[in-house]
Amino acid sequence: MPETQALRNKILTHLKEKNIPQNHLAMLIDENYQYLNDVLNGKKTGPKANEMLLTIVKVLGIK
Repeated sequence: MPETQALRNKILTHLKEKNIPQNHLAMLIDENYQYLNDVLNGKKTGPKANEMLLTIVKVLGIK
């Protein structure tokens, strides 16, 4: 979904700036690492993926 690409970029930038590995984020939100990676890279879309993106924003406190 193109409208979530900006959100994905924000999350990836935040992870890089804070030096947070994606596998640690997966553990933090209790999600499979490979699925998280697919969502952040735009390979997985849909309601569950969008819900995960919103959860990540809330957990990491991204504005």
